[in-house]
This record gives sequence, structure tokens and C-alpha cells, in this order.
Amino acid sequence: MNFNSIVAVSGAIAAFAALIVAIVTWLQLKQSRFALGVDIILKLEAAFDAPDMIDARIQAVTALKADPNAADVEAVLDFFETVGVLLRRNAIDGEITWSSFSYWVLRYAALARDSIEARRKAESDDTYYEEFDFLVKEMTSLEIKKRRLKKPPFFPKAALAHFLEEEMAD
Repeated sequence: MNFNSIVAVSGAIAAFAALIVAIVTWLQLKQSRFALGVDIILKLEAAFDAPDMIDARIQAVTALKADPNAADVEAVLDFFETVGVLLRRNAIDGEITWSSFSYWVLRYAALARDSIEARRKAESDDTYYEEFDFLVKEMTSLEIKKRRLKKPPFFPKAALAHFLEEEMAD
């Protein structure tokens, strides 16, 4: 073997080793990002079940029962707006988000539609709760996929009334 062959083989081995290091690093970053996303979801779940958010949810459903245009639903919508932006930015996983929050997201979306539209109209700003809209769209898509539905879920008035009562009981 001559010197040029040794250099060529050494270069190929170094390139292969660099490729392996890059792949391992990428896999570790992906795993780390997923773990961070799980941690964020766990913190969001804790915040959603915290006493102050439970109070806000009770205030929201009380307002929604009385007036679908009620502004008292904003604390809950703001929470889900944050979840939506985290999902859009890929900070959290869609399926884990669906598992943790779709039940509430889809029902609050059905109940708060008029409230959201009233806020957008009052402020002349269609961007209010656009991240919540994104979250609803993603949760609806996953709901269809996971539950093998033929069409988006629909919640009859009785089901929404039952949801409101459940939220009041928390």
C-alpha cells in the first residue's frame, strides 16, 4: 500500500465516522426534543388542572351557559391559544396533545365560537385566537384519524350541556 492509498482510506474512514457522529447527534437531539415536549405537556396538564384554571373553567362554562358571547371564557381560550402556538411551532407532539386536551379543545371550540367571533368583530381583528383555531383544526384531524370517523365530530346540544355540567363539577 502506498501513501496515497493510506490517506484515501483514512479520509474515507474519517468521513464515515463524521457521518455516524452526525446521525447519532441528530437522533439524540430528536429524542431530547421529544422529551422536552413531553415535559411541556405534563406542565400544561398540571396548569390546566390547577385550582386557578379550574376556577377559570368554571367561570367560563357559567358564562357560556348564560351567554354564548361571554368574555369570561377568555382565560380558557388564552390557555388553549398557548397550546396551539406550541403545537404550531412543533414544541409539543400532536398526538400527545390530542390525548391530553382534545376532549376540552373540541367542546370549548363548539361552545365558544360565538364568543370568539364577537371578540374579533369588537376588536376588528381576525387574528384573535387564530392559534386556538389552528389547535382545533389539528385536534379535529387527529380525532377523525384516531377514532376512524368519516366526518368531523359533531356535539349535539345535549352533549355540550353535559360537558358544561361536567366542567362545573370539577
